Order: sequence, then C-alpha cells, then structure tokens
Amino acid sequence: MQAGSAIKIFSVRFFCTKLSTTFSTLALLLFIITTNLHANQLEKKEPAQQCIPDGKWLLPVSSKTVDPDNYLPQLYKEKVILLGEHHANAGHHLWQLDLLKKLHANNPNMLIGLEMFPRRMQPLLDKWVNKTIDQAGFVEKSEWDKIWAFDFNHYLPLFAFARDNQIPLVGINVDKSLLKMTGKHGWDNIPEKHRLGISDPEKPSEPYVRELAISFQGHYTDPSRISKKAFLRFVQQQLLWDRAMAEALATTRKNNQDKQIIGIVGSWHIINGHGIPHQLKSLGVKEMLTLVPWDEHLSCDSVNPKFADAIFGIPTAESVSFTSNK
Repeated sequence: MQAGSAIKIFSVRFFCTKLSTTFSTLALLLFIITTNLHANQLEKKEPAQQCIPDGKWLLPVSSKTVDPDNYLPQLYKEKVILLGEHHANAGHHLWQLDLLKKLHANNPNMLIGLEMFPRRMQPLLDKWVNKTIDQAGFVEKSEWDKIWAFDFNHYLPLFAFARDNQIPLVGINVDKSLLKMTGKHGWDNIPEKHRLGISDPEKPSEPYVRELAISFQGHYTDPSRISKKAFLRFVQQQLLWDRAMAEALATTRKNNQDKQIIGIVGSWHIINGHGIPHQLKSLGVKEMLTLVPWDEHLSCDSVNPKFADAIFGIPTAESVSFTSNK
C-alpha cells in the first residue's frame, strides 16, 4: 500500500448488557475506515514473505523448525487434527493428501470431516465412499459449482484416496441459506426449527472480534454503510459457521472414539485458536492439533505462539515431497 493512502482506524467499543445470547456483556470492537480508500488499494499486497523453510514445520510456541519425519510421531498420537488450507492454493491440497497418506499408513482407522459439504450432503458422501455414484454424478449432486465453486480437480485426489481406502467422509458445514438468514435477521431471531440443530455459539474472545472487525470493514468501501447492527450480524454469521463445523466434528468424535478425526477446513477457521478450536473446546473437545500450511496471504508478523500448533512450509515446486517415504 502506498504511503499517501494510509488507513486511519478508530476503535469504538459498544458495551451492551443484552445485545444477544452470544454477545451479552461482551465488548464489541467496531473498526471504521475514516479515509477514502479505493477497492483496488485494499487488494494490493506487499511481496509475499516466507517465514518457514520449504518442506519443514515451524512450531510457533517454541520458534523451532522441525523436519517432517521428526514431527510425524506427534501427529500419530492425536485423536483430532485440523488441517487448514487456502482453498485456491493447489499446493495446500497436495500437502493435505500427502499428510493423510502418512497418517493412514500408520492408522487406517480414520475419518475425514470436510468444510466443502453441508451436513445435508451426507448421504451423497456415503455413496461416493461406497462407490455407488460416479464422479460426474457426484459433482452434479453435490452442487459443487454452486456451493463451493473452487477447482474440483484440486480436491479430487483427496476424495479419490478416501474412496479407494474406504475412509468415511463427513460433511461438517452449514447451509448458506442459514448464514444468509442470520445476516439478515440476526441469530436470536431465527426460529428453532430453522437452526438445523445448531446450538448457540460460544462467546468469541476480544482478539477474535478485532480480527472480524478488520475483515468486516474490508467488505465495505463506503464507510457510511458500516453500522453496529451490520457488524453484530456479520460476527454472528462467522460464529454460526464456526459452531456448525465444530459441533459436527465434536459429534463425529463422540460417535467414533476408535477413529482419528481429520478436519479439512479453511485456515482462517483455525488460526490463533479462534473459530473452530474455540468452539470445540466449549463442546468438551479439549485436545486437538491445529496445522496450517504457509500461504502468500499470510504475514510473518502474524505468527505468534498461538497461531497454530505447527505451520508447514509449502515447497514452491509442487513436485517436492512434503514428507519422506519412511
């Protein structure tokens, strides 16, 4: 961003005794842009930084760098692992698949939860794993281009691996219609019959609200459209999204005590322990591992001890193996 177009941001705290069941007694921080900023300026980024050596793990809590084979035993011990991704990054999907193969070789008794599919798609996922539907039918029936819309070919190798090895796939996402309804009417005003069985989200931490405030203001180039009500509903949408996926994973964990549960989700639902990890802990799932692949959208300055349990340095060449063949 050019020096002459700096953003001036003010923090405005809203202390409310009863904004909603989710936000009672919580200070909401609304960040308001007070200078003119064109949309194309918001999209400009500094050159990508590379904080983690290619093909190695960085452990943020200790700042130590670890070779893949030395870190694998830690993964084998965990019952719940969240694997992040930037959905359009092909390297992230290759990394996930490579890691899944290593985990499966150690313990084939696993289950994979997928953000790409809402819960209602479960019968279709079962058909895919049971080989009673072909690829074309799977893409069509899953409404892939409507619901997810990212390149299916990036995900296909992972889906095929699960199918070939009879690994159960579970849809953990929430329908977009419920998210839109929440954005329009607010979570408190959604009738119980329309909530799809999802309970009230756990209150977010103030750091998460600050992050969501920055994301919220990025959706608006016109500051006059920013309001307390709009921000509140934006946060409610995000918490609903996190809660739905956390509940699906927690239920899956409860019903499959003998399996290793792997969640494939966007990195922003994992980073800094916010999102899914925060909601999982409120649901009684206290132990999990959060793994995030490095991406050009991330900043080295954002890496802190709570960023994730481990960050993987994605090799620039997709042909590079992410772990050894031991």
